[in-house]
Amino acid sequence: MRKVILASHGELAKGMLNSLSMIIGETARSIEVFCLYPGQSPNDYVEALKTKLNKNDEYIIITDITGGSVNTAFMELTKFENVKLFSGMNMNLILEIILSHPENINENESKTILENAKSGLTYIDKYTVKKTQNDDF
Repeated sequence: MRKVILASHGELAKGMLNSLSMIIGETARSIEVFCLYPGQSPNDYVEALKTKLNKNDEYIIITDITGGSVNTAFMELTKFENVKLFSGMNMNLILEIILSHPENINENESKTILENAKSGLTYIDKYTVKKTQNDDF
């Protein structure tokens, strides 16, 4: 079984879960969040999670910032074969993981997940909108 954990500084993870609930409904109920607040240490949560890890489950952890304290703390868990860590939390990435990849994620699949999530990143201004509208005619 796959367990997804969203982890962030502040309440980004909680906000993502709220938005996910609007999009994917009941499926979002199984997602866990960790929000780091001032004065807390992400290492405390990681240590508690380490004792709960089940070797029969796959854990997908999605953190907000590569190299941030939350990401760095969770990196320790990647020593376990069944723990995968993605950073750069955004809705495209989370949906790609939850909806498109039901089985254990390997290195090749993780590359595909990241490429698909990146493809949803765009820049739009009045010129690109106008060009798109002209291309449609």
